[in-house]
Amino acid sequence: MSRAAAPPKKTATRERRKTPKRGLAPDAPTRATGAGVPNEAAEAGAASLSLKKLAALLKIGLDGANIEPGVSFTLRRVQQGMALYRTGDPFGSIYAIRSGTFKNVLLDANGNCQVLGFPMTSDVLGLDGLEAQQYRTEAVALEDSEVAIIPFPRLGNLGGKNGALQQFAYRLLSRQLAREHTQMWLLGSLGAESRVAAFLLILGERYARLGYSDTSFNLRMTRLDLGSFLGLTQETVSRALSGFSETGVIRVKNKELQILDAEKLHQIVARSRHSI
Repeated sequence: MSRAAAPPKKTATRERRKTPKRGLAPDAPTRATGAGVPNEAAEAGAASLSLKKLAALLKIGLDGANIEPGVSFTLRRVQQGMALYRTGDPFGSIYAIRSGTFKNVLLDANGNCQVLGFPMTSDVLGLDGLEAQQYRTEAVALEDSEVAIIPFPRLGNLGGKNGALQQFAYRLLSRQLAREHTQMWLLGSLGAESRVAAFLLILGERYARLGYSDTSFNLRMTRLDLGSFLGLTQETVSRALSGFSETGVIRVKNKELQILDAEKLHQIVARSRHSI
């Protein structure tokens, strides 16, 4: 999911921090080596992912595509807390997440921080840099992760040679729009408790699409980051989770979360929508 509409002003949480100087701020996320436009020399000999495996990772079919042999994309590991790219970095590549979870963050000139989403395995990072040719956000790993580097000019060249591959890029953009529409619904039509309930259900669905349990998973993000994403205070998020736990809807232990009554979460969301 990615943010398309500003959260309500009354409940929006903004994390304020000083604008860091590149590479000097001790509390700023470290940037992964070679972020932005990849250094081909630095990537020489690194592990790679074939185009077919990349398409399978992103769950995009390549039926009818005449794929040249040897087409592959370099893999890069990103340690927890490291930034894959930062706001203002020159755009050169998009990144397919092979494993792990990130938070996508928008920083304004005053250092205010707004979380736009939590991309995970099979999601794509960096499409926000396409229009202005520089990244508008930063992507920070919430756990040790791995991404496939997709140089955008190269993807365009492949698409120009093959219509099926051109559809590959279009479907990536379409997927991004669909997630933005989901977030508009999440922030624009639901109350505070229902936003948290809907987020848990959607997160479970995302895990299920990856072959994992849709009712037992880890919340990689902090309550503060989750509140920023949902347009709620940290206290409101914690209160909602505690309420769900006390009524037997979920069980929470540190970052481990288990949904015990998914139907009840659906009812909470539906009740909020009907009250509008």
